[in-house]
Amino acid sequence: MELQWPLILFTTFVAWSAGLFGAQGAAALAGEGRRAQMPALIGSAALLAVGGVAVFFHLEHFERIFNGFGNPTSGITQELVCVVVVGALMVVAFVVLRRAAGGDGAPALPKWLAALMIAAAALLVLVTGHSYMMAARPAWDSPLGPLTLLGAACAAGPLTFAVIEAARGEAAGRATALFSLVGSIANLAASVAYLAFMEMASASYTDVGYYYDPTHPTAGMVDVSALSPFAGESVAMVAVAVVAAAVPVVAALVGRKTGNWKVWGAAGALCAVAGAVALRMAFYSAGASVYLFY
Repeated sequence: MELQWPLILFTTFVAWSAGLFGAQGAAALAGEGRRAQMPALIGSAALLAVGGVAVFFHLEHFERIFNGFGNPTSGITQELVCVVVVGALMVVAFVVLRRAAGGDGAPALPKWLAALMIAAAALLVLVTGHSYMMAARPAWDSPLGPLTLLGAACAAGPLTFAVIEAARGEAAGRATALFSLVGSIANLAASVAYLAFMEMASASYTDVGYYYDPTHPTAGMVDVSALSPFAGESVAMVAVAVVAAAVPVVAALVGRKTGNWKVWGAAGALCAVAGAVALRMAFYSAGASVYLFY
């Protein structure tokens, strides 16, 4: 399947935005990273805006996007609802932080709001990933798809928040450091598991026969072997996805040990994002529909 770059960028930036937004909430629950809250909020809003702009380039007639919102069961409607909820919470957080800034200069978010931020961020990522689950594309029809996006969010978000903390002159809190490590490990595990699933799913195409050109009835129009993520050009994507998902684990470990989050946090966050992009590239390469074979 042809790579859909607007959707790749949309899902990646939404995951990054949600991960940073959720990391803010986790830090607020732990009473950490007060100086980083406002810059992180602005950063997560900017990332969400970039993802929102990217998705419009997927549409030939973007002005008709609202026609799809009439069906509440459609993925695009559910994504919009979640984006609106997260956007509303961002506004609330901004107002709270601005009002509290007149005190000691290090405003804190209330715990109830922090908990809602974490829940809304996770829901946004999972709903975004769920939109791509469909039985017609065996390589996509797995909960591992949404979980890989959640893993990317849990790796890139806390690492980015640690960088912002360091830039604001704060030491990364224990919660941020722990979430960076746990999130990075979860992201690596989910990425490897999903690649293994896509490889196993490629066997599904051999059970439905071959769709052929009537003028060449003995030649299949699709090379089944090329649908494996470990075949052809997809091999490079897989290698980048795995290596880039492993780097944040190392970065989180070294960051916790040295405290140099400006370098290691940035390296880990960027690699987590690069790994998410590479994994989505493999995702599209393996995402042929079984209807091609009937």
